[in-house]
Amino acid sequence: MTPPRMMSVPRWAAGMLILSTLGCSNEAPRPTATGTSRPGASATVSTGTTATSTAKAATTGEVPDLSAKVAQFAPAVLTADVSGLPASERAALDKLIEASRLLDPVFNRQVVRDYDTRREALANDASEAGKNKLAYFDIMRGPWDRQDDFAPFATDGPRPPGAGFYPPDMTDDDLEAYLKKNPNQRDALLGLFTIVDRKDDGTLVAVKYSEAYGAWLKPAAAALREAAALTENASLKTFLEARAAAFLSDDYYASDKAWMDLDSTVEITIGPYETYEDKLKAAKASFESFVTVADPKASADLAKYKALLPEMEQNLPVDDAVKTKRGSESPIRVVDLVFTAGDARKSVQTIAFNLPNDERVRKEKGAKKVLLRNLIQKKFDLILKPIAQQIINEDQLQFLSSDAFFNQVLFHELSHSLGPARVGNVDDGPEVRQALEATYAPLEECKADVMGAYNILFMIEKEAFPKEFRKQLLASYFAGLFRSVRFGAVSAHGKGAAIQINRFLAAGGASFDDAAGRFTLDFDKLEAAIAALVKDLVMVQHRGDKSEAQAMLDKYGVVSPPMKKALDKLDGVPVDLKPIYPLAGEK
Repeated sequence: MTPPRMMSVPRWAAGMLILSTLGCSNEAPRPTATGTSRPGASATVSTGTTATSTAKAATTGEVPDLSAKVAQFAPAVLTADVSGLPASERAALDKLIEASRLLDPVFNRQVVRDYDTRREALANDASEAGKNKLAYFDIMRGPWDRQDDFAPFATDGPRPPGAGFYPPDMTDDDLEAYLKKNPNQRDALLGLFTIVDRKDDGTLVAVKYSEAYGAWLKPAAAALREAAALTENASLKTFLEARAAAFLSDDYYASDKAWMDLDSTVEITIGPYETYEDKLKAAKASFESFVTVADPKASADLAKYKALLPEMEQNLPVDDAVKTKRGSESPIRVVDLVFTAGDARKSVQTIAFNLPNDERVRKEKGAKKVLLRNLIQKKFDLILKPIAQQIINEDQLQFLSSDAFFNQVLFHELSHSLGPARVGNVDDGPEVRQALEATYAPLEECKADVMGAYNILFMIEKEAFPKEFRKQLLASYFAGLFRSVRFGAVSAHGKGAAIQINRFLAAGGASFDDAAGRFTLDFDKLEAAIAALVKDLVMVQHRGDKSEAQAMLDKYGVVSPPMKKALDKLDGVPVDLKPIYPLAGEK
């Protein structure tokens, strides 16, 4: 069956998801260095507000009314039961929050180097519209709308593709031309933990994070050491001391391994991890922190799945030569979130993660999967359930399940540890991330989504879940894709979700009733389509072909007419949450 015809929709729609431009190294069409728009932009999708006033204000200096956009992010109180914590661990928890707060100014500068100056200028406007503009700036972590292809709403200029990691006028062509002339600088300039500065004579210089952000990393390291002195948990003490040292040395390998061994009720994930903010090369890691309180019993209940990771790898629908061997420790932690900072606290809130990203550590020890239980439940109640009630066939709403949603999140994270790690499955070959550059993130998130569903179906075959869980999984998984697709064009999760929806529509796994405005699932065809997409994604990653990856994004990473009609019904459903952390003193 041919893929669904894609629909052109006016650029005024907010919360949109736009077709990537063929050959562009970013996840979506981006402005050129001169500020003109690259050709190739396609369909957009509205989440119930209009961007017309935003775009106009960016060029005229008017202050738009952003109250509707601010309202798309529902306040949500997130906390944990700390009544059973010893005084030592409660004191350590407070220090971890203190250390985490210091990563906010670091991430702000990774977004744009003059972040503070921009925010101070906005704070001077005491009008109601001005307050909304500042509120939206804080949600977006900058003057560009992450839900609207980084459209400017509090600045005149386009977002630099390299964010605050590179000179603001630098293009991919500029950087590649320089690296061609200076190949000996490639590793340093494209290092995960450096920013790129330009001297007056045009020479590019790699500046280590410890130097560029030392004003905040040094006191953050001191707070981590203080927390290490307070805690009585040996594994937490070891990690905090190692991570504090890494903040000053830019060598995160040892502390990443120590984090894998971390087994404590009070836990923290802190450091430079994801490269999504770097739309130029996807080479620079952003600082973030998750401070959590773990549930040892719930974590132990899920431990059985980590032992099955090698079997899941062998069950992938590809030739054995494509299958990868990685470390199988892969602990699973169920935690409640008590504070986030940096990259972890921008517009869309992460509900789980799979770290570290260092393939050396993954090969030795696997990767830890952390599920933010209280946030997962909030998103199901406030977002996923209302979405499904609007767009899924009423006869199939009976299959919607918070348990299925939780397990889909778990197996999404497990699946990040499966599939290709290096191009051609060669030990000394380039990492898939390096080969695919900016196309890697949306394809990897797409892979983890669909492979997560594929692996739960495999677990049902192995009787790890009851047979009746199959329809609950498939219905909740499909509805969840519409939660992700609303994240916008620049979101890797949003583009990955669009690929899945369009592939399933093309395969007949789902059909759309125009009159009712709802999707009906064909569970057998959907299951077959899931397996087919898993195979295609794994093979694209195995070959490490960036043009092939971009072609998939161009063809399926778009808003088709059924998707747009369904999404247009979601006015009033929050796009995401705005967290409030009482244990950090927030109200």
